Amino acid sequence: MRFLRPALVVVFLALAACWPADARAEKPDQSAKKGVGLPERKGKTARHLELLKVGWYYNWGDQTKLTTDARFVPMIFSGRRAAPEQAVPFLLGFNEPDHPKQANLSVEDAWAKWPALSAKAGFIVSPALAGNPVTKDWLNGFLKAGAKVDAIAVHWYKGADAARFIKDLEQIHAHFGKPIWVTEFAPQTAADSAAAPGKYSQAQVDAFIVASTRFMEKTSWVQRYAWHDSGAGTSALFDANGELTPTGKAYAAAKK
Repeated sequence: MRFLRPALVVVFLALAACWPADARAEKPDQSAKKGVGLPERKGKTARHLELLKVGWYYNWGDQTKLTTDARFVPMIFSGRRAAPEQAVPFLLGFNEPDHPKQANLSVEDAWAKWPALSAKAGFIVSPALAGNPVTKDWLNGFLKAGAKVDAIAVHWYKGADAARFIKDLEQIHAHFGKPIWVTEFAPQTAADSAAAPGKYSQAQVDAFIVASTRFMEKTSWVQRYAWHDSGAGTSALFDANGELTPTGKAYAAAKK
């Protein structure tokens, strides 16, 4: 509750009555930290959330049609999307503003739109970059300009190397000094998976899931994480019939 601005406390309490609290999500086979990016517009449903045993999800938009125990966290994908009409406890910022095929926003344009978003959020997560947030200029410039963020969003697709993944998260946390939300991670992007679906063996991916999720579960400054379903190859969570792949089963097994 200490993250909330006073004007949002009443709204948050009202929302909390109908949204599952993180503590309620702590079932024996489920972690409140573990989530997924779920493309509802592509037919993914509450059943897929149940299969993965996740505590939260997002869908790259600010509304959901699903009825589920998992917490929905809205996102304002780009500068073309309006801020939420109602106050929300948590809000994800722009999706890859440094990528021309994603949010595609300059620091100046993003900064100008940010106050309207942060005014509606009790806790707001930074824009998630396609590039390295530490070494690239975008997020450093955004924060230097005075944009308020409560956590840093991270996207990570650098193979099935858990040691490298952990090192990168530690560097990001040390650089920005804020909690981390890993809103997309997997060995491969969708494009890379389509081009080389067998690049990483199932054993490599399974080991990566075990080591990376164990680290994030025990690390207090990693507040949330969400696997990104590549749709093909060994980074995919679901097969063509909507059932869990071996990778989906490995991710479903990850717990606190």
